[in-house]
Amino acid sequence: MLNNVIVPGKSLGGILLGEEVKNVVDRLNGAHLIEYLDKNTLKVDGGVITIYHDSVDGRIENLACNAEFHGSYQGKLWPGMTVGDVLKMTKKQMAWCGFVQVDDIQGVGLPLPGEFDDFEKLIDFLDPEFIFNELWVCSF
Repeated sequence: MLNNVIVPGKSLGGILLGEEVKNVVDRLNGAHLIEYLDKNTLKVDGGVITIYHDSVDGRIENLACNAEFHGSYQGKLWPGMTVGDVLKMTKKQMAWCGFVQVDDIQGVGLPLPGEFDDFEKLIDFLDPEFIFNELWVCSF
């Protein structure tokens, strides 16, 4: 079963980075809709959680959730938050590997739009009402 817990660099919704995707599918199948997008990606419940895994060894490499995921990390990061929310809830924001990383917390981030990979200030390129539709948990 899924939960609403976000652990940076470790897990999302009770799914662990490094876990074998087959074990997750076996655990969730029946209670949740599993949809394979390609050989490396599957969605749970229409994308509430998206699992990215190595197609050779089956280990989960990254996890993402959309705004239908009803969890947050320490009340300061969640999918569906706006740039204004990020500025209000966090002290420090930086661009890192295509993500907004906040307060030096590694292993969790909000993906930047494809055309933006760096910023001095988050509002340099993004309007305060811009919505981050996803949150990612990763090991890098």
